[in-house]
Amino acid sequence: MQRHCANHPLTEKWARGEVSRNALRGWAIEHYHFVSNALPAFFDICAHDRIPRDVIRHQLGNFMEESNESRSHLDIILRFAKANGGDPEAIKRGRGLPATESWVRYLRASAREPSWIAGVAFILGTESQSPMLYSKVLPALRNHYKFAEEDIEHFWLHVEADEEHGDDAFEVLEKYCTTPELQRLAVAWAYESARMRWFYFDGIYLNYEQGYELEDPLVATRMPPWRG
Repeated sequence: MQRHCANHPLTEKWARGEVSRNALRGWAIEHYHFVSNALPAFFDICAHDRIPRDVIRHQLGNFMEESNESRSHLDIILRFAKANGGDPEAIKRGRGLPATESWVRYLRASAREPSWIAGVAFILGTESQSPMLYSKVLPALRNHYKFAEEDIEHFWLHVEADEEHGDDAFEVLEKYCTTPELQRLAVAWAYESARMRWFYFDGIYLNYEQGYELEDPLVATRMPPWRG
């Protein structure tokens, strides 16, 4: 709760219906780049020696849901970006802000830690935020910004889906964190996840809402899209 993004200044302003369309579009751009680059982390976790089979099934289930071709979560995010004036094809060709890429790199690092528990805890620290976070902004998306339900599917879908994912991940950690050391490891990485997601929200707030440009135009035009 110390770094839960439901309490971030961006979210508070968003819930009041005071965030600009530019910031809403920016949120979609950055979330697209986070999700599209974070997906390999599920396989990083599964690659650990002696990882329990039920943990592997849980990670692969997460991956399949996020990348389901019939209901692609990335397409749902891009739909919200388009509803705010974004160009989906241009977004795909681009890259995220430094804060977004840092969040991805930290996630991938956690998944490669000596214990798979670090990666599962990091994902938990991110996914478990969605029900409270998105429930807070949904009323404004519906009542103030007047979005069609299909354009805000990402938000109402993840209120339910990530609550289930968070519960599953918590059960996994409760089952396998059988020593004080492993419990401390899980808590530490879950907190790092919340801390890095807060930093990612800082980037969106500064760049898209307050006009403090974090993007480097030389990197954006001369470098290929970064992939985690």
